[in-house]
Amino acid sequence: MLYRIVMRRYLASTWTGYGAEIYGGRWNHKGHAAIYLASSVSLAMLETLVHIQDSSTLSEFELFQIEIDDSNIMLLQPQDWPTGWRDDPAPVATMDVGTEWLASGSSIGLLIPSTLVPSENNMLLNPQHKDFPACLNSVKSLSFAFDPRLK
Repeated sequence: MLYRIVMRRYLASTWTGYGAEIYGGRWNHKGHAAIYLASSVSLAMLETLVHIQDSSTLSEFELFQIEIDDSNIMLLQPQDWPTGWRDDPAPVATMDVGTEWLASGSSIGLLIPSTLVPSENNMLLNPQHKDFPACLNSVKSLSFAFDPRLK
C-alpha cells in the first residue's frame, strides 16, 4: 500500500501528475507528469509537512491509499542514487534519473529513497504508463486529519 496526502482544492488532479508536471520535483523535471507517494501514512505526513508554509491549511488535506503490484515497481538501487541526492534544492541529477525513468515507460512505479528518512521509501508513479489507469481501481480515501498540535 502507498499513500498520498492532497490539499482538497487539488483533488481533481490527484492522480494526473499535474502538480509535478508544472513545478517539477526532486525526481522529475518540469514538463513531465509524475505522482509522488509515500510508503506509510506517517511518511506521507512528514513529506507534506516539510512543504507547508501556513499551518492554518492543515485542516484542508485528504489522505488516499493506492495499491501497486510489486511486478509493476522498479527499485532505484542505492548505487544508482546520484551524488547529492538529498541536497536542497534538489540536484538536476535526481531530476534526470526520474525523468529518464518516466520516459522509458519501463514500470508504473519507481521506488526511491525519502530525503527526510533515507531508510524509508517514497514512490514515483508514471501516470502516462499504459497500465496506470487500472491501478486507480484500488484507490481508497481514508479518514485523516493532521493532529492540531502540529503548527
